Formats: sequence, structure tokens, C-alpha cells
Amino acid sequence: MTLPSQGVIATYWIPDVGIGPQDKMQHVHVPLLDVLKFPTNVVFLGFARFTSQSTPYLTIPDELMKEMTLQPGQARTNVQELQAAGIKVLLSVQGLRGYGWDNISDPAGFAKWVQEVVIEQYGLDGIDIDNEWSDVTDKYQDFMNAIGALRASLTGSLLTKALWTDMQYFKTPVAEGFPNAGRYLGQLLDFGGEMTYTGDVRSMANRIAWYHNVVVNGKNVGMGWNQLLIGVQAGPDGKSNFTNIDVVYDVAKWSVEPVSDRKSTPPILGIMLYTFSQDIQQFTYKEQNKKMFPDADDHQWHRTIVAGITGKPKPDH
Repeated sequence: MTLPSQGVIATYWIPDVGIGPQDKMQHVHVPLLDVLKFPTNVVFLGFARFTSQSTPYLTIPDELMKEMTLQPGQARTNVQELQAAGIKVLLSVQGLRGYGWDNISDPAGFAKWVQEVVIEQYGLDGIDIDNEWSDVTDKYQDFMNAIGALRASLTGSLLTKALWTDMQYFKTPVAEGFPNAGRYLGQLLDFGGEMTYTGDVRSMANRIAWYHNVVVNGKNVGMGWNQLLIGVQAGPDGKSNFTNIDVVYDVAKWSVEPVSDRKSTPPILGIMLYTFSQDIQQFTYKEQNKKMFPDADDHQWHRTIVAGITGKPKPDH
């Protein structure tokens, strides 16, 4: 099943949410299959991490492995359950200090390993690139050479990226001698979600416009509007890096509006939620840990995205 060209709802899922101050933190596991209760097109499993420059390149936490492999009494894995409902499931991969997307020494070997050991073995729909946690920030060419090889290897699979403080990557082509030589990042990705999360609709729209308006040597090499997701983050109102829920509704509604006298941008691909797991009252309520999971009002951010995209009234909250 292919993704629609607009109105897409993508969400990250993490196996554990720490809630409250460090000395009183409570940990909550929101089941992955709860995603099936809400309209969803894409789930990013967070997170695998680079731990080596050779095989095995990545460490996949046990909590994610449980979702990707058969457990006692199961006929299908939890990932397969989502896929049976038409949801694309990708593994999101972060870098770590000393290792990461920017310093892969054997791009061809890495790409082959990802295709055979990650995609084929676990039946995933693709890979999400999250390179914000690598301390190698100036090796743009090495990054692009690795992505060129990975794109060539992942035939029929999705390749996406968390979009954040990465402008130079989009202006650096893959080098000669590597697969996809001469192509730019915006031409290699299927889609990406901008992860600043804050501001109003105008500022969010301006940020994704940068990824569309990438020009090198007079040629536009950016991403199409239907490759761009605006990211929102669920969390207590008034705290930094979380998206005000009223803005969530407005930007979801904006994302599907056609071009008009008031809007020069065509509909974009959709909205990305970070994360489904923390979109619970125990985390998002103004006084964390006052309302406990599960709560009837959980997943207000997700519900609000759905309402905005489908043109329904904003839910009470």
C-alpha cells in the first residue's frame, strides 16, 4: 500500500517514557498496538543506535526487538499487525558520539548489511535517519556518500530523515564513484519530518519551505511539498520544545488546505507526532503524574491532528 500524497499522519513510538523529575521519575510503557486505535500512516520505531563502524553497525534495544519478532502465542509480530492495517513501519536510527551517520567508512558494506540484516530479516518498510546525536558535524560528504549507497540498496523500501540543523547536507551531492553520484539529499529521501516543534503556523511553514527551496547552481534540488511533514511534540503546555495543542490543530488544518489568496503553499505530505508514547495525560497534563496511564483523555495530540486534517471541530481539551 502506497502512502497518500497529503493528509499523512506519522508518529514516533518509543518503548519507555520517563515522566517527572529525576528523583521521582515514573516510567510508562504505551503498547505499540495502541496505535491501531487511531488513524495512522507511518510509525517510526525509536531508536536503534550506531555502536560500531563495522558489522554489526547498530544496536537495536531488546524492547524494539520484541515488537519486531514473534513472541510466545503470537501468529504475527506487532510490526506485522501494524503493517496488516496498512501502516508503514520504519526503524529510526540515531548516531552516537564517535559513531554515526557521518563517519561510515564502508558505505557499500553498511548499505548491504542494513538491507539484509535489518530490512529483510525483520520485514520493516524502511529506515529513518536521525543524525542529531552524532558529534561529527562537518563530514557532509561522508554522510552523503553513505546515503547514496543506502538509497541504492533499499530498493522498494522507504528512506526518511528527521529534519533539524542539517542544511549543509542538502547542498552536498554524492561524490563520484558512489551510487547515486551527483544527486542531492532531497532527491534521495522519500520524505522527512521537521523537528523544531515550536512557534506558530507561519514559522513552522517557513521552516519546511527551506527544505523545498534548496537551490544549487541555479537548480532546485530540494524536497517536494508532498515529501514534507511538519513535526509537533506532545507535552505540557508552556514548557519548552512542546507544541501548543491549539497550534497543532491549526497546522494540521493548514497542511491540507489548497493554494488560495491566503496560502501560497500547496498541501504538504502531513504531520509528524513526537511521540505517540508520550501523548498520554500522565505526561502531557500540566501537572505530570497526576493523571495516570491509561486515561480516557490520552492521545489528545493525535486526536487533534486527525481533526485538523479531516476538517472536524477541534476536540475539547
